[in-house]
Amino acid sequence: MDDDGTVLRNWAGNIAFSPASVARPSSVAELAETVARARRVRVLGTGHSFSPVADTDGTLVLLDAMPRTIEVDPVSSTVRVAAGVRWGELAPVVHEHGFALANMGSLPHISVAGSASTGTHGSGSALGCLATSVVALELVTADGSVREVADGDPDFDGCVVALGTLGVVTSLRLRLVPAFDVEQTVWDDLPLDVATERFDEVMASAYSVSLFTTWRRDVVEQVWVKRRTTDPEADMGWTGASPADGPRHPVPATDAAACTQQDGAPGPWFERLPHFRLKFTPSSKAELQTKYMLPRKHA
Repeated sequence: MDDDGTVLRNWAGNIAFSPASVARPSSVAELAETVARARRVRVLGTGHSFSPVADTDGTLVLLDAMPRTIEVDPVSSTVRVAAGVRWGELAPVVHEHGFALANMGSLPHISVAGSASTGTHGSGSALGCLATSVVALELVTADGSVREVADGDPDFDGCVVALGTLGVVTSLRLRLVPAFDVEQTVWDDLPLDVATERFDEVMASAYSVSLFTTWRRDVVEQVWVKRRTTDPEADMGWTGASPADGPRHPVPATDAAACTQQDGAPGPWFERLPHFRLKFTPSSKAELQTKYMLPRKHA
């Protein structure tokens, strides 16, 4: 439980953490002291995990009280990010400097350090997982010492996706790319046999492709196709899918504005990303048909 008696759970609510104690350090020095004196330590990011990987019977460290610094270096085209920063906080800042991340998680509330440390993926065949943008990281090791590891150092790759086993990550340095615009088109009802038999072609048809299905019919109900606006448009007609005739969001209610950030619907975080816009094929009907989908996309 947290200090106020609240049961700590993961984002999905299916995992309850049971540490002996919870620590919320507000500085690297305080974090180092906490780690050095603890018998056993695990770190909980934003809890977007569906397993007890972060649970412990020792001290559970939360980084939400740490400074959330974001430092863009235009010369090296990198950004130094504090471990507690979330993707929805990072993207607008790098965009203001004329940069972007080559790949990001699908949800804005997950932490940068947590998603990199767990090898979280994006949605494109040609895109590396989120950890591939990391060029350096700082961490507090078991004895409380602070160590920085950079690309080119021995075992650097193993330090990035380490599931917290090497220490508590306090900051990351990420490689940036020039800012670019993304356009999304939604397609409905991709035949399941096409999705399975020609999976590689489907997933490589654009900069980023996401498939959503309820497994209730022999189709993938929604295909979200994202492309850089400088790339050719991706025509998914060859798959047997149909262009969506209106907005498609995994919205559990009738009003998208009432949805939370975690539902993936447009919200305050979405409006702060000026480089991202949606494109939908116009409907031939008088009114747009709204279709709802049950499962969320895993980041």
